Amino acid sequence: MKGQQNPKWVLSLLMVSCIAAGQDTALIPVNVPDSLDPNQGSGWLRIELAVLVDNSSEVIASEAWPPYPTTQYPNSHRRLEDDQVLKALSGKYPQSEIISEPDGSITLLIPDPQQIVAKAKADALAAQQQEIMQNMGQNSSSSDDIPASIDQASPPPEPAENPEPIALEMIEAPDKPANAGADWLSAFNDPSVTDMPDNSALPSADGLDLAEEDTAEPTTPLPVLPKSFTVQPVQLLSQGLDQLVRSNPDRLALSTSWLQAPEVANLPIVFDNSGDDPEWPQLQGFVQIRTGDTLKIGVNFWWNTQAAYLPEGFYMTPPPMAPPQRLWRDETSLLPLPGATVAKRQATFKAIETHLDAGLPLIEFVDPTTGFFRELTPEANDQNNFSPPETWPWRHFIHVADTRSVSEGSIRYFDHPVLKIIATWQELTWGEVYQIGAADREREELEAAIEAAQSAAADSIAAPVSQVPPNKQSLR
Repeated sequence: MKGQQNPKWVLSLLMVSCIAAGQDTALIPVNVPDSLDPNQGSGWLRIELAVLVDNSSEVIASEAWPPYPTTQYPNSHRRLEDDQVLKALSGKYPQSEIISEPDGSITLLIPDPQQIVAKAKADALAAQQQEIMQNMGQNSSSSDDIPASIDQASPPPEPAENPEPIALEMIEAPDKPANAGADWLSAFNDPSVTDMPDNSALPSADGLDLAEEDTAEPTTPLPVLPKSFTVQPVQLLSQGLDQLVRSNPDRLALSTSWLQAPEVANLPIVFDNSGDDPEWPQLQGFVQIRTGDTLKIGVNFWWNTQAAYLPEGFYMTPPPMAPPQRLWRDETSLLPLPGATVAKRQATFKAIETHLDAGLPLIEFVDPTTGFFRELTPEANDQNNFSPPETWPWRHFIHVADTRSVSEGSIRYFDHPVLKIIATWQELTWGEVYQIGAADREREELEAAIEAAQSAAADSIAAPVSQVPPNKQSLR
């Protein structure tokens, strides 16, 4: 049937690409502790997962799906930390402090615009007072106020010409000159001292031995471990997935990879954001990895549809939304903020930026008659950015739940007409682990340097709030 693939062909293609990806990976020399063998297994796992979907009408109509499937999210779960998601949130909400929690959840601390403008007013007032005090100081020290006696004061006496030198010849010097750093005065005072002390063992000015300082080797930075449960580039399945997508009508709905440290809690990993997104995603679900003598992968995914294959008027209880990943809190009190409050604050920040772009000082954003902001009504689209949809926009879902054992280096293909789930894993050596950790640290240092340069450039062009509008980062 159109759209269906032979599982053996799929597995063969993926296995060849998986082996090729493993052979192409070259290790970069990194520092590994002497107590560890770089080629020894570390217990760290690289896990890769992909979900392909074939929702063509022919395939969906070929099966009689259960009319009332049920599913639920686990009570305890975690998320994968995605640096790209954090960067997107930081760019979308530059006034907020974004914190990634250990379980993958994200906390956004939202400042109160009223406090920001109040601080701008206080800073402007302090600057004005400082300017007044400086002007008063300059006026008080002007030339008109200088007493005449100061102008008529006699100049200081000039030094005498050819001063008489000190009679050093009257001091009886020792037979041997003193070495630098020695107590040479004691030699002059004690006539019995004939040999000067040797200063070869004396410390240098900074308290370090000179010989040791010259031969000291530069300190080598300690190796770092990578972060666990952080999204990594897909490597093992990359080539095979590309060929699969090009050769058949399946579309790639999910493709991810992550590292898992040894002896971590095997909590289910949720992959959809139906509890946060304004639009309900069509693919929902989670995965659980169970380690032990045999590694097992449990998958639980469902695909929401409009149920064209079911009678008109069909209705079923919708599946649950995923637990929210993002939590909004007030920056000062740390109390949770409802979506309406977050939307209003973001709309206020947008209005402030428009106010600044118009060339108006920030302190003039407040209505002088009331002392408060002008009443702002968030747009409907802004409101949707902070709360999930209230109703399920679908009519039915196709559910897949299964648990299979997966040996290292092999590929597990969960065969299904609509949802095709592919998973594989491998244990990393200590050399590979520290190589990834070094690459992560290098990337973080580069990003920190770029951010610092951008911040310095922004500060260099920023002006006082009371004179010209600051750049948008100054709203923090």
